[in-house]
Amino acid sequence: MNIAGRRMLAYIIDMVLIFFIVSLVKLALPVNQYEIEMNNLNENYLEQKIEIDEYFDEAIIITHNIDKNNLALNLINTFLIILCFVIIPFITKGQTIGQKIFKIKIVKNDIKLEDYVGRAVVINGLGYMLLMLIILYLTDDNVYFVLINLLGFFQILVVIINAFMVLYSKNKLGIADKFTSTKIKNA
Repeated sequence: MNIAGRRMLAYIIDMVLIFFIVSLVKLALPVNQYEIEMNNLNENYLEQKIEIDEYFDEAIIITHNIDKNNLALNLINTFLIILCFVIIPFITKGQTIGQKIFKIKIVKNDIKLEDYVGRAVVINGLGYMLLMLIILYLTDDNVYFVLINLLGFFQILVVIINAFMVLYSKNKLGIADKFTSTKIKNA
């Protein structure tokens, strides 16, 4: 398998690992009352007990409350992103867990901690998580709903563009590679 394919699989493994740990932590936490409210709201809408405008009015408020109530989970997720994409590669001289499995690594002459942070902010969702945590407490329900959806869309778009750049560009460099002047090479 070529390096681009191994790179994609390594990224998927790292993200699945984070998702799995966050899911386990979520199971150990008490049930978020607002998630129950959202399920009830969804059922009411699907059963046509409420109209679309009432659904959105309530969903916007509930979404903001869900995220506020999930602060501990969001902080754990942020920590895991930092651990997996910044601390572990810094300690292992350029390899995440997935990259170690696929025998590839991040390289740059004189690579520094801030290079790993830059990569994590751009491509691994650290920027998204930090901005989400900031706007969670600085905005009202409506502004939060709009911004978090725009940020989510932007993060997905960055990941997709990065994947196409890695797979199809001549130099096989992604957005984070260009941003931090790093490359992914065989270990």
